[in-house]
Amino acid sequence: MITSTLQDRIKLALEMSGRSKTDLWKGCGVSSGTVTAWFKGPNQTISGINLMNACKILGVNPEWLATGMGEMQTDIHHLYSERLVKCESIESSYSYKESFIEIHNIDTNEPIKSINFDLDWIQSRLPDHSLEDLNIVFITNDSMFPTLKSGDLLIVDSSMNIFTNDGIYLIESSAGIFIKRIYKNMDGSLLVKSDNNAYGLETIFENKSSDFKIIGKANLSWPEKSFN
Repeated sequence: MITSTLQDRIKLALEMSGRSKTDLWKGCGVSSGTVTAWFKGPNQTISGINLMNACKILGVNPEWLATGMGEMQTDIHHLYSERLVKCESIESSYSYKESFIEIHNIDTNEPIKSINFDLDWIQSRLPDHSLEDLNIVFITNDSMFPTLKSGDLLIVDSSMNIFTNDGIYLIESSAGIFIKRIYKNMDGSLLVKSDNNAYGLETIFENKSSDFKIIGKANLSWPEKSFN
């Protein structure tokens, strides 16, 4: 689905989610004026932590909200500190009385129809991370093979939205949103690469690249691998 402007996409997402502009600016931790600005003119943009927070509130795909490309439905699940998840797209259900999030497979051809994700297990593996900052990302291609395979689930901490050390990051650029491994070179530039050697390398000077942003850092995946 392609919706032409950020204003159009936010309006549609608010309508579909039953949320209001007030919910949006409070949930994103920005001023009401910031959200009002998103509704002005055809050239408004949203990115970085504001993009991820807005997607948490609206339950939409970050690439769709940022660019209008791809599906409106999200492949990123957000784990809230109050242990309540609502994702309209990839059906998930959670209640205060339960200790897991159930993620349903949207590909009806796959033999596994759903997975129960135990939040206590996540907290035991990531005790220094807040649930409200953690996002479950579905791997949908082979660019990070053999470390990550299509169908794996990756847990990303969106509070870690600057480069801290070599590792796997969820990044955003003008081309979309990607999972990539990032190293720092001797000259201070960042080497962005896939673990699959069939994909190319890219060198980025972070302070000179306006369309490159780190959304979060990967910490854990399922099947279980730790990236701390």
